[in-house]
Amino acid sequence: MVQLATTGIALEIACAWDMCNQFSRPLYEQMSFGKYDLVSLMPIPADVNDWRSEHRTARKRADRCERRGYWFAQIARHEHTHDLNEINQSATHRQGRPMSPGYTEHQQFTPLPVYPCSRHAIRDYGVLSSDDQLVAYLFLYRAGDLALVSQILGHADHLPNEIMWLLWQGMLWREGCHDSDGVVVYNRHDSGGIGLRWWKEHVGLRETAVEWLP
Repeated sequence: MVQLATTGIALEIACAWDMCNQFSRPLYEQMSFGKYDLVSLMPIPADVNDWRSEHRTARKRADRCERRGYWFAQIARHEHTHDLNEINQSATHRQGRPMSPGYTEHQQFTPLPVYPCSRHAIRDYGVLSSDDQLVAYLFLYRAGDLALVSQILGHADHLPNEIMWLLWQGMLWREGCHDSDGVVVYNRHDSGGIGLRWWKEHVGLRETAVEWLP
């Protein structure tokens, strides 16, 4: 077996702002307890065009999605409660497994806190249709070097239009604008089925051994 080089990821739990530390410390404890030792990871590109040039499949599919009238935006989740519930309930099963009650039951989304530094934040990203319906979302937890994909989901009826490729490209672009000094992590690399793992590889995520640093 090939031994993977270990990447250190610092969550910067000793920020100058108490509010940031109250967010990052529990996240550090969650990530470092042992489950997340081999994750799907990629660096945040300083220029999303560099990513586009290296990932032809992702670029072409994101561009096709835009030509169909979809567009990417950083969103405020509480303004899209109806659409978020529509997305969550658009399929009873995903990757061969039934959706958990957290998705099938109606949720009410409230405004997120505003963190005082760019290195600690919760950011919501989405793809909207030509009639401004939110059809895909990605909730991201940023803590120091870590940009953690907390939730990512697309409306089942719109998935054939390649909305998830545009969503990923847009997230990389906005995170690079906020602060490109860090990495995106999307769960363990062995999570999900063959289709999800294929998608992760084609957007640039790689299996990476990590060391979680405070």
